[in-house]
Amino acid sequence: MDEIEALHRARRAAAAHHAATGHVVEFAERLSTVYGPAEVAEFDALVAREAATLSDRVLAFQRLGLGLPSLEDGDSG
Repeated sequence: MDEIEALHRARRAAAAHHAATGHVVEFAERLSTVYGPAEVAEFDALVAREAATLSDRVLAFQRLGLGLPSLEDGDSG
């Protein structure tokens, strides 16, 4: 993959994570203090999607040389 494509992927990954985070915000704004299993399931799905897009975003930017390496990738002492 060339650098331009890697940059485009990083931008798309950032946009996807931004959108996923926005969905969590929208959920929180319409949530009331009384909720049931449907809301719990929806929240779980939203958080799972947000986590997946965060992982994709971090990886995409790491491929550009940005971000901190994983603790597992380096020596810890």
